[in-house]
Formats: sequence, structure tokens, C-alpha cells
Amino acid sequence: MAITKFTQQKNDAFDDVQRLMCSVHGCPNRWSVHMEGEKPKCSKHQWQKTEVKPAVKSWHEVGEDL
Repeated sequence: MAITKFTQQKNDAFDDVQRLMCSVHGCPNRWSVHMEGEKPKCSKHQWQKTEVKPAVKSWHEVGEDL
């Protein structure tokens, strides 16, 4: 008799906790805001303003500044 069906018990407790966490890498907070089309985030990350970076200059514009 060969044993071919192994039953592994998966620890779902970790998955349940991860589902509640903010989706930003490294954030220890639980998510509280879930807008349509976005991953759930904590209120700090959802409402923070994104940094507007200046447009990249072409190489000939940069050369004039030097």
C-alpha cells in the first residue's frame, strides 16, 4: 500500500493576520482605508501626499547649467 496523499495542515492564523495589515512594505499598522482599485492601507499611508519630483532635463539642458 503506497501512501500518496499527504495532508499538510496549513497555519491559517498567519494569513488571517496578514490580511489585516497595511499593504505598504514594512508598515506595522492594520489597514483602515480600502478604496476601490487600490490595496488596503492604514490611514497614514492612504492620505499622505505624494512627493512631486521635478521633470528630468535632457542632457543638453544639464550641460548649460554646468
